[in-house]
Amino acid sequence: MYMELESKAKKAEPEYISSYQAFKEWIDTIQESELELFQKYHGAKRLLKAGLKEVYIDAPVKFFPGGQTGFVDACGQDDDRFTTLLCEAGFGEYARQELFELLGQSTNVDAIWIYPLFDKGREAFRRAAPPESRKKMRMEKGTLEHLEDFFEGALEALDLFESEARMMMLFAMLESPRDKRFLRGFVNPKLVYENLATLQRMHLIQEVSSGVFGLSKHGESLMREYLLFLDRVGRAIRGFEETRAR
Repeated sequence: MYMELESKAKKAEPEYISSYQAFKEWIDTIQESELELFQKYHGAKRLLKAGLKEVYIDAPVKFFPGGQTGFVDACGQDDDRFTTLLCEAGFGEYARQELFELLGQSTNVDAIWIYPLFDKGREAFRRAAPPESRKKMRMEKGTLEHLEDFFEGALEALDLFESEARMMMLFAMLESPRDKRFLRGFVNPKLVYENLATLQRMHLIQEVSSGVFGLSKHGESLMREYLLFLDRVGRAIRGFEETRAR
């Protein structure tokens, strides 16, 4: 059996992974969690550093003979040889085992790099992999190795949420793009200009026309995630209080 890369794969040029922010802007998706993107970013950097000629992200693959299809988070290609990368974030148990079997049987797949979230994830991957796949597996430290970088980005987001003025501006733009005059109606004018600069620097908003600002795709994604987070926390607190009241 051998594996082929399908044409829809996204090729990661060095400038696309020059920073985590550049990577997120290039991937341009709201379908994945921050952890998935974070793992793929560091995986792509590792593949390029390892000297693979071409690196692809979100790569659809096909296996021959048989024509089975699969999906790897990233892969490096050198001539017709592949190093594949799988991230635990968002990886289903059933899909994991089936894909492992196909990768393990493919003679042109030299290695399967695994990025688990935590130590217990390493064992889950090993249990899911058949013997021929385990021989090719290489366990990376994954998220834990880069936890400081991850928290740095998370703390910057938390700092964003601590500002009432910034959150009021973002919620206003979540409904529709707003001009400066509208924003000055409920936020101190000085804070409007300061926060517009901050939010643009963080790539959360963009100037859609002269003096009119709206959320970028990343800004929309962040606000949706924030609202979902508030909803989940609220439901968890209510559930805890109901349990205590019984």
